[in-house]
Amino acid sequence: MSGEITVVARLHPAPESIEQASAAVRAALAGIRAEDGCLQYDPHLADDGSFLIVERWASREALDAHSTGAAVQVLRDGLDGLTTAPAEVSVAESL
Repeated sequence: MSGEITVVARLHPAPESIEQASAAVRAALAGIRAEDGCLQYDPHLADDGSFLIVERWASREALDAHSTGAAVQVLRDGLDGLTTAPAEVSVAESL
């Protein structure tokens, strides 16, 4: 299969860092959304204080390029030291 890819990522900012982590996510949005193959990249604040990011990519290749690209590095750098656990990431390919 080589279909559209959906990703759901959960980030765990420290409670005292939610505002700073939110700013880091917002700072990376334009760059990530402009990447080739990005169909959707929408962050949400969950009731438990975690961030859920719902992503859709045109292909596995587009997701792979995103994973190593400059825009996502901006996000990683911005979140450095602000999270309490590694990100949980689920990846699914359309049928």
